[in-house]
Formats: sequence, structure tokens, C-alpha cells
Amino acid sequence: MKHLAILLLLLSFPTFAESPKVWLEPVPSSVSNGHDRAEIATGSFFEVPASKLDTAEAWLVDTSFLVQAQDDLAYFGRPDFTCPAATKPYLVRAAYINGGTGSFSLQWAGSALIVSHASLGPGDTPSRSALVACLSHPPSIVFSLLSGAL
Repeated sequence: MKHLAILLLLLSFPTFAESPKVWLEPVPSSVSNGHDRAEIATGSFFEVPASKLDTAEAWLVDTSFLVQAQDDLAYFGRPDFTCPAATKPYLVRAAYINGGTGSFSLQWAGSALIVSHASLGPGDTPSRSALVACLSHPPSIVFSLLSGAL
């Protein structure tokens, strides 16, 4: 039994040794500044409720966005939510620092999608979230921009 426990520990060691994968990369300096960004209307997206976040995380485990069907929107708590004809619903990774005091915004920077969260309070370790957003095209990449104020 002792040998089995040691074997299981050794087999699981690489899992402990790996650094955790970043949920969303921060906006690099090479991405256009705020003057070259196109804001996506607040009514064009919503945050996945906490009760469905585990599912959203599982669906987004290998990708930062995923196209959705209308039935998926009902699953995520918004059966009344519809996207305009020129857009499709996407499930998109998101991050926040102080969820109770802030809000999300989305912007296009060329073909890159920037998921921003601004909040009050001191910065801490970012937490994962997800949004359902009406997008005109799939993003080439998704970045995160987190800010806070005291």
C-alpha cells in the first residue's frame, strides 16, 4: 500500500509542478491605445451568473471564446437575450478583481477583443468570470484590462 501511495504521488507530481495557466492575457503595449478602440454597447453582453460559471469555465478551458446558440443563452439565464442580425452570441473569458463594486466593458482594438473590468478597492488576485457577448466577428485574440481605484 505504501508503494502504491508513493507511485500515485510521483505520477501526480508534474501536475503540482506546472504553473497555472493564465485565464486571460493582459493587454500588451503593442495593442492600440484607447483612442483607436471601438466600444461595444453595454446592452450587447451580460455576465454569466455564478451558478453557471463552472460550466462556462469548462467550455472555455482550451479557448478564450466560443460561439453560442440561442439555447445556450437560456441556459446561462437570459432566454430573452437576442443578438442583432449582424452579430452572433459568443461565450467569452472575463476576469475581475472586485466584482461587487465594478462593471465590465468590451472594446474592439482592431480584431482583438479587450474585456475590461473597473472596480473600487485595492487590487488583489484576479478572479475568473465569463460573458455572453454579441460580436460581429470572432476575435483574433482576447485580452484583459483590469483597473481599480481606492
